[in-house]
Amino acid sequence: MQTIITHTQMELRLFFRETLALLFTFIVPAVSFIVFGLMFESNSYEGLDYFQAYIPSMIAIIIFTTAFFSMGLQIVIDREKGVYKRLKGTPINQHAIFLATIIKGFIAFYVGGIEILFIAKFGFGSELTSHPFEFFVALTFSAITFFSIGFIVSSITKRMQTALGVAMIAMYPMMFLSGATIPLETYPEILQKIAAIVPLTYVVNVLREGWNGTLFTSGALLDIGILCGILIVSTIIGLKYFKWTD
Repeated sequence: MQTIITHTQMELRLFFRETLALLFTFIVPAVSFIVFGLMFESNSYEGLDYFQAYIPSMIAIIIFTTAFFSMGLQIVIDREKGVYKRLKGTPINQHAIFLATIIKGFIAFYVGGIEILFIAKFGFGSELTSHPFEFFVALTFSAITFFSIGFIVSSITKRMQTALGVAMIAMYPMMFLSGATIPLETYPEILQKIAAIVPLTYVVNVLREGWNGTLFTSGALLDIGILCGILIVSTIIGLKYFKWTD
């Protein structure tokens, strides 16, 4: 346990030294939420007011940025710098590294999510969810699913520039074709069909269902089932191709 705690502390120190990770985990989602909130707070979406729909949506973006920038990209950077190669000469084993990386991801993600909740509550005076347990379950499940995708990024890329390119290319469809920032019903039909293959679409749906208390209903089964499939496939790919050292 002490080994995991020690390595988690190291992971967090490395995380807070990386400008890109901090930018995309804490600054971009918060600024986006403020801008869209000022623009659309009086709007409603499929019977939900702006904050019922877009507090969980913006936290979905933090799940994506944490998985791709704070975890996937960070692992590639650390591997390229030889961090994990040097750790092979210490008593820390790979299981401890893996658990510490996951814990670091959850800490970064929950801090970013709390930031959005604070902005909503104290910046816009919004009411928060009355279903905290359902939302917590939705958050945790969605985060685990996307963390597994983040490990794919670190599995298939060997250089920081390549991993960054993958993350940046993925960012735009994740943000704008998932319903996380703009309502899908405002898009042409072809873009709505494309949204069905964007993984973050289902995270947005699951988080909204958790936020509004409908996670444990039949209407959420399809979204949960698709995320389960993504988790299984991503885990298989990650286990097959992931390496801590080159």
